[in-house]
Amino acid sequence: MNGPRTEGAGAIPPPATATGAGPLPPEEQLKVVSGLQVGIFVAALDSTLIAVALLSIARDLGGASLIAWVVAGYTVAATVATPLYGSLSDTYGRQRMMTVAIAIYALACVGCMLAQTMPQLLALRVLQGLGGGGLIVLAQSTIGDVVPPTERGRYQAWLSGTYALAALTGPVAGGYLTTWFGWRAVFAATLPLAFIALLLTRRILARLPRPARTARIDIASVLLLAGGLSALMIALTRLGQGARLLEATTLLLVSGAVLLLGVFGGRQFRVAGPVMAPDLLTEPQVLWASLSSALVFFAMTGGAVMLPLALQAVAGHPPDRVALLMLLHALAVPCGAFFSGRMMPRTMRFRRNMLAGSLLAACGSTALAMLHFGSPPAVAAAMFATGLGIGISLPPGIVAVQVAVAPGRIGAVTAFLGLARSLGSALGLAILGAILFAVIGAAGAGSPATLIREATAGDPALARGFAAVFACNAAVLLLSAIATTRLPATARGFRPPLQ
Repeated sequence: MNGPRTEGAGAIPPPATATGAGPLPPEEQLKVVSGLQVGIFVAALDSTLIAVALLSIARDLGGASLIAWVVAGYTVAATVATPLYGSLSDTYGRQRMMTVAIAIYALACVGCMLAQTMPQLLALRVLQGLGGGGLIVLAQSTIGDVVPPTERGRYQAWLSGTYALAALTGPVAGGYLTTWFGWRAVFAATLPLAFIALLLTRRILARLPRPARTARIDIASVLLLAGGLSALMIALTRLGQGARLLEATTLLLVSGAVLLLGVFGGRQFRVAGPVMAPDLLTEPQVLWASLSSALVFFAMTGGAVMLPLALQAVAGHPPDRVALLMLLHALAVPCGAFFSGRMMPRTMRFRRNMLAGSLLAACGSTALAMLHFGSPPAVAAAMFATGLGIGISLPPGIVAVQVAVAPGRIGAVTAFLGLARSLGSALGLAILGAILFAVIGAAGAGSPATLIREATAGDPALARGFAAVFACNAAVLLLSAIATTRLPATARGFRPPLQ
């Protein structure tokens, strides 16, 4: 049932915490956000920090064929955990679930330091992902609890900047730690940050009231969702590593995912404690904003993997120059997010910011497809435009879904958006990798990076392959812009919140 309007037709009701209390004073908002940034930093640092140490891990533990799953296992588990943390935090409170997430992450981190075999490490990375998957969604949900809608874009931009900073520092720190102390130091380095995040969030979030609801979560729904998402993410990850779509294993995983998720979706309409409430699955505003964001993450993640490969294989740049160019691209994302977040308090025009960001990023990707990486200044400008456009579109997507629901549902809807973004990222890696393989004419399995290392530098087939990859990115970003046009122009055009 729709809630009452508070200021007139189409007005957004005043923000509240999960129990109905009003937003915190500005100085308290700043303290909460500052504490949450540490958790965001830990979650974002993990994947880039460990990537540099993979070769050393393979040499020490063996099992080189499984090494890609050290990162992929974490990603799959984090994606599965995201919607669960959102729903559970609406029921049991952000602080309690944040404590659980950080504790699981830290304990798994200790286990990873002590792992003696590759299977042990993979199992512990999955456990670590089950903890790390809650950090980002819980932080974003808490912003929705304590900050009014007109200020959420600004604070969400801060979190985006923190995420980008961690992604930038991760490879550098991981390289030095692995060189000086060995790969186990990579896991040891995140432990102090995890404990700091635990202390800060427990102290800061303790001042937030706990939810009044104590509804029990349907365990069968949890198992169905976890099984379906796991099968889907594993299938997408395999495709991104070069597996064929029509392989028996891939088809079995996809079929299982469709079956389990279909049963899960139907069950949400029948049970008393759904993991993902049915009105989230049918609310147009939430669906269009989530679709647009998923497509942006498709382009962002796929581009982040393909860009450095193209700069080396097509343009022939050495690693240090590639790192410099990628730094320019990575810095553009938080710059765009900060600019977009600063504009939103004055206009609350979600659609305009998301549309402008998607179109700018589409123009940058189109330029990358046409340039064939032949003109360094033009390529640098196109990379910056792509990153800037992606950054502009990020904060309004979060705020758009949060203002569409009642305060007690912010965790669930933020988790839904996070799930959409994760699936978009996985699809981007899988589809863009498949396009590259198809254009180049490679039929064997293996990661795109392996294929590039085995190919001849400057091969025209590589240039055509990467042109097709970035043309696909541009098309996906245009689809994101089209999806954005289905959103209301301003906050007052949104439908009343769902109760």
